[in-house]
Amino acid sequence: MTSPPLPSDNVTAEGEAYLSAPRRLQFVAAEPPQMGQAVTIAPGVRWCRIPLPIDLNHINVWLIDHDDGCIAVDTGIAAPIGEEAWIALEAEVFRATPLRGVFVTHIHPDHIGLARWLQERYGVPVWMSPRTLEQIRTFMSAEPGATEEVERFFTTHGVADRSLLPSLSPTRFARMTSGLPQVTKTCVDGESIAWGASAWTALETNGHAEGHLCLHDPRAGVLISGDQVLPTISSNIGFTWRSRDLNPLGSFLASLERLHGLPADTLVLPSHGVPFRGLHARLEDLRSHHHEQLANLVNACREPKTALDVLPVMFRRPLKGMHFFLAMAEALAHLEFLVADARVQREIGHDGITRYAARSSARA
Repeated sequence: MTSPPLPSDNVTAEGEAYLSAPRRLQFVAAEPPQMGQAVTIAPGVRWCRIPLPIDLNHINVWLIDHDDGCIAVDTGIAAPIGEEAWIALEAEVFRATPLRGVFVTHIHPDHIGLARWLQERYGVPVWMSPRTLEQIRTFMSAEPGATEEVERFFTTHGVADRSLLPSLSPTRFARMTSGLPQVTKTCVDGESIAWGASAWTALETNGHAEGHLCLHDPRAGVLISGDQVLPTISSNIGFTWRSRDLNPLGSFLASLERLHGLPADTLVLPSHGVPFRGLHARLEDLRSHHHEQLANLVNACREPKTALDVLPVMFRRPLKGMHFFLAMAEALAHLEFLVADARVQREIGHDGITRYAARSSARA
């Protein structure tokens, strides 16, 4: 077994650096693959890496054997560095085992960004959940007034300095993706998918992203976890102006309980970091982390606080740009969980600002 690379002190593009204690997880001995390489990591599954032009500098892509070719799980962001990595795989891997399809775990650009580019280059189908498809259609057709909507949302949660917010223009998502792929069939929770000699089950695990799908092969004992379970990062759980799920942290914690029902020795293939065993330990650590954050917030809200006010309680590092945006969304997800759990109440003042105050029963 090998140790994973230590994350930096900065908040990543996914969430907060958060490691389990030593020896809680058992990392695979294989070195991460270089550009153009595909390393066998489980029966019928090969591990590839696509570089990302952001601080979270890679995404793991999994090639699942299928008949005389393979299915790729996730894609990378639409950027030249990502396209070059796929072209290198084409030269080294796809000549012998052609690409036969693309499976997208969820809506975020590092997962869906090159789906259309791959579809057009190789003439292959693309699968995703119905909710992921609905979201990409919405994001690709965003109206010009969307930027003002973002600013209004965060202003009501205490952000008076708009320079703190990153550029969230309607075209930002489109710039990070190669367009809307043609999806003729979506994949739903519990659906069985036969690829090659393997039978995978799609598991919808919400919270990090609505419609997020993991893939589980019970016979091989393998879980492709997407961003739902990462070995060194606590994935961002966010509540924003466009959330349909009004309690995303509740959904995330429920998904951890569901995944805890898988065998303890499951091999976890995450989207970022190194594959590992120790699923139950990691799920328990992630759950404990969020409950600790919740307890800290209840204590902080003995006097009414905005989401902006509680950022120092949750994130003990400077925040700006996209990191600030993700941190605000994460704070709101935790505060809204506490509202749903009747430990905190939401109050809208005469100034139009939303504040959260601990209920007297939660303060005891």
